[in-house]
Amino acid sequence: MSKEIRNDSECSKTDDKDWHQVTSIEQIEAAIKKEFSDESDSRKTVTAEVKNDKANWKIVLKKKNEKAEENFASEAKSLKDKIYHSRFMTTIRAQKAERFLAGAAVVLVLVVALVSVSVSTCYEVLVDGENVCYISSASELDAALKDLKAQADANTNADMTEAVLSTDVEVAAKHKVFVETASESELAEILQEKVSWQVPGAKIVVNNGESVLAFATLTDAQSVLDTLTQNAIAANSGAKVLDTRFYEDVTAEEGNVDAEDILTPEQALAQIAEGKEEVKTHTVVSGESLWSIASDNGTSVSTLNELNPGLREDRIQIGQEIKLNKIEPLINVVVDKVVTVSEAIPYGETVKESSKLMKGETQVVTKGVEGSKDVTYQISEYNGTTLEKVTLSEVVTKEPVNKVVNKGTATVATSSRSSSGSSSGVFSWPSKGTISSPYGKRGRGFHTGIDIANKKGTPVSAAAGGKVTSAGWSGGYGYCIIVDHGNGMKTRYAHLSKILVSVGDSVSRGEKIGEVGSTGNSTGPHLHFEVIVNGSTKNPINYLK
Repeated sequence: MSKEIRNDSECSKTDDKDWHQVTSIEQIEAAIKKEFSDESDSRKTVTAEVKNDKANWKIVLKKKNEKAEENFASEAKSLKDKIYHSRFMTTIRAQKAERFLAGAAVVLVLVVALVSVSVSTCYEVLVDGENVCYISSASELDAALKDLKAQADANTNADMTEAVLSTDVEVAAKHKVFVETASESELAEILQEKVSWQVPGAKIVVNNGESVLAFATLTDAQSVLDTLTQNAIAANSGAKVLDTRFYEDVTAEEGNVDAEDILTPEQALAQIAEGKEEVKTHTVVSGESLWSIASDNGTSVSTLNELNPGLREDRIQIGQEIKLNKIEPLINVVVDKVVTVSEAIPYGETVKESSKLMKGETQVVTKGVEGSKDVTYQISEYNGTTLEKVTLSEVVTKEPVNKVVNKGTATVATSSRSSSGSSSGVFSWPSKGTISSPYGKRGRGFHTGIDIANKKGTPVSAAAGGKVTSAGWSGGYGYCIIVDHGNGMKTRYAHLSKILVSVGDSVSRGEKIGEVGSTGNSTGPHLHFEVIVNGSTKNPINYLK
């Protein structure tokens, strides 16, 4: 280890008695230090080592200054004699304890730097009062700072003519013995890290220092703010702009700025647009939904849909990236404007009861047509966010046309024929074709409906308005539909090749609900049609018109 030796001529050398009291390697080191503390005759640089060489302890003195070789010879011999006769070395030899130390070299190094005639001088470099290094000459610091300033001039947007250091850099002469000094490159590296330059300039301060943008001149700073305002006005070309202002607290002011922070107006505009927050994304994993993703990330499903156009709950896939936030510029321009937009006027609906339609049936008499109006608003908004919206006026440009709908009130009669014996005609024929099998006894069984034969795919329509209560596979009936017409009346449509309605659907008379097929217990394509009154099948012929 290296030790610093004070420049103190009053220190006396170690006498023989002191050396006799030395009992440890540490005390040998201290004794050597004291031996060379008198620097009045400063001409030598010496390294003293105590080491074990093949279980034979030796004292080795090495010369650092070849010119002092002759003058040093007697002192080297004297020092070696004193160490050899110390109690520590005498005890080791007497107890033959060298074997316990044979595996390691215990080295005491004391480098004493002594200079001809007087103690050498070095220079301490302080940055804001903190020692950062030592140098051989004060001019080295001047040269290093000059180079650092030239680099800043070449690599920044700053005019370094009036540059000043933003940190306090001092150099102080020190009388040191055997101190390591920094090289030119080491000094440059230290200053590069510790020191910065300030130049006269300007800055845009956002929200009292939350964000600060530095510029070479106040003109540059003001041009950035002007450009932001002009861009906001241009984005509202279809409106009458009343006023603009910044949403944040924004000021432009002159003052010293760090040279390395200075931006051009173009760089500043890009930095403002990039915002202060990075875009965050989430990668979808198995078992997640939009709701769980929104909940885990402190947002809402509506916000996710807004940030990710086209996003659908039923189509998110594992590995898909979903944006969680949007970029907010550092500075936003609020635009107060008056704008007139055309808006649709929804049409109403008029419902008229009709005894000509079955209950549950509807008929559109007149289609509804939307109207339109011109609405004038006064709006305050920024970056797509509306702060205030006031309606100033509305002018109808087209009146809406209401939708007119007839709603059926008639019910299906439970009797199949009138007193004259004619058909009640409450149901329409459900499909075209020929009756291939009538209602009644058939062989040993009983046929509960009529079969209307036709080719596969022939349309099948609802015999009257009602609600679908069954739609699907039904054993021997194959694909089958049952429609409830109310008042205890139902109709069944069986052996279909295709079903076009679902349970719960409301259907109108003549509405296509399926297609002729040959599913279930069937020998060929046909529609099996039943009329069911209060749970019992009836002859459909008596109810068809």
